[in-house]
Amino acid sequence: MFILSLIWLALGVVMGALALAARLRPAVWGRLGWVLLLGVGALAALLGGWLGALLLGRLFGTPAALWVAILAVFLPWLVERVRARRAAKDHPDHLRKVA
Repeated sequence: MFILSLIWLALGVVMGALALAARLRPAVWGRLGWVLLLGVGALAALLGGWLGALLLGRLFGTPAALWVAILAVFLPWLVERVRARRAAKDHPDHLRKVA
């Protein structure tokens, strides 16, 4: 299981790097947000791999790690986007009619 844990960590770092390449890092995380995104991906993949291995068996631990890591690196971007849309919707300029 140690080798699988290392594979899951590496898979999470790769998912974090792909999220960085896709510019999914929230701006509010600041300058070191790229490190946070890599760490979130790695920890989420490790947690997903262990949960997948315990619940579904070792064979399905790696796909579970992959999907949990994808969701974990995508979720902060999605939350920030929803907040920005909600803030833009509540802004008074949104209600102004264009003549």
